[in-house]
Amino acid sequence: MTVRRNWPVMALGLVTVLLIAPLWCVHSPGMPDYPAHIAGFYMIAGGANTAPLSTYYDIHWALVPNLASELVVPVLAKLLPLETAAKLFLSVAVALWVWGPAAIQRALYGRIGPAPLSAAFFAYNANYTWGFFNYYFAAGLCFFVFAAWLATAEKRGPLRLAAFTLAVCVLYLCHLVAVFILGVLIFCYEISQVLEERAFAPKALALRAASIGVIFLPAAVAFLFFKPAGIGGGRLAFDFTDTIGDRLAAAIQYAYSQPAYLLAGALAILVLAGLMYDKLRIHPSMKILVIALSVLALVAPEWALGGWGVHLRLPAVLGAMLFATMEVRIGPRAKALVAAALLLSAVWISAALAESWRGYDRQFSEFRAALRQIPEGTKLFTVLDGDSLDGSSDETVYDQPYWHIAEFAIVDRDAFTPLMFATKGQHIVQVKPPYDKLAAKSAQQGSPPDVSELDDLAAGRVDGDPDIKNVFPYLKFFQCHFDMVVVVRGAGEASDVPDFLTLRHEGSFFALYDVHPTKSCARR
Repeated sequence: MTVRRNWPVMALGLVTVLLIAPLWCVHSPGMPDYPAHIAGFYMIAGGANTAPLSTYYDIHWALVPNLASELVVPVLAKLLPLETAAKLFLSVAVALWVWGPAAIQRALYGRIGPAPLSAAFFAYNANYTWGFFNYYFAAGLCFFVFAAWLATAEKRGPLRLAAFTLAVCVLYLCHLVAVFILGVLIFCYEISQVLEERAFAPKALALRAASIGVIFLPAAVAFLFFKPAGIGGGRLAFDFTDTIGDRLAAAIQYAYSQPAYLLAGALAILVLAGLMYDKLRIHPSMKILVIALSVLALVAPEWALGGWGVHLRLPAVLGAMLFATMEVRIGPRAKALVAAALLLSAVWISAALAESWRGYDRQFSEFRAALRQIPEGTKLFTVLDGDSLDGSSDETVYDQPYWHIAEFAIVDRDAFTPLMFATKGQHIVQVKPPYDKLAAKSAQQGSPPDVSELDDLAAGRVDGDPDIKNVFPYLKFFQCHFDMVVVVRGAGEASDVPDFLTLRHEGSFFALYDVHPTKSCARR
């Protein structure tokens, strides 16, 4: 009888293990941002204090609302190997995404039903496969904070306000967007409660508004008055037409840029059919919330506050919240069949992610082995051979997982790279002068150049290529400042490189070139 009553909890435990498993099947998961995060943890844990790395980088602690992994992983790394500590952090983050929606359902219905099994699939989303460590962890934590808000709704008092004020401050340190999401969840829920209870008296409305204002006030003050310089500005762009596909694809992904359209479509059909035939029911107090999240997921900007990918944040949150708020009204046999199908789907996407990551892990291991032959303190940057990558095969080859591959050299050879996460106001790792002139200064500058742009970059020509002025200005006359170039290639024919580059190492998917200063460098 106990097993029959608790089977959704047991199934969620199995799903958690399945979704975490790919992390422990590889040494380095194929997340585009992963190498830069590992490099940051390495420096925070002490690497930035020793030469030659201390020549290039420094750690400046500040109230940056983007610190979840920076506060946790370096501490764990004192007890565990660095990448093991990072994978442990990510494992906890995945578990938060699985169990957070379940906690919300428990707060709403007094029990955990089958619906959170579907919510768990949204733990594999674009934020996870990109490697947005801090946001991903913070969003998972946000689910639990909101579940606690629901569970303590009848216990309004100073102790509750103090506890949630502290929780919001923790979320603020983890990631700013998680605070915004929690604000939306709490505000929509309180609006629903006002409408349901018809509590329109001015005093009652004022008390509700004041309680929300109190818990978010310290985070608002920190952002308005104590945020580091540079975090409040930046580009604001929506690009709805160009990003609608990305928004839909972001909800569930089983590898980088591999959306699970079949699974997402099946879940959408189940929801529509279940609502139509009254087999599924959204909790009354959550309807406004679901509508609000749906609108925000469609209209969120692509760029905001100097960061890219804001439009990728909410689709998975919407999916997870939708199923967290649902009550399933079908018989035990039907529930068992649906649960079995969902568990098989979890096996499928977990295996697909593990297989994808194993391929990248083999390449990363090969690259890091090649780094042993380069001198410590080398200044190097990554270049993409677009023609070679595009000509690799009939399948699409994504270059984004290689954008930060050079950052492995920070960990392995105490090197300098221009794409290290060191944006002022957004990261605590900072580039020291004069090397800050050789580093990307914003997320807009956070991608590598193509090999075809090297000649123009070496000559400092900006007229023929706007990217050189807007995206790669720090690489002008690179031959005068850098020691080495990493050229990432596919199976297609390799493009030519400038004459002042000499091949040091040829790998299966990359080449290392030594950079020799040209005559023009003497005049600079």
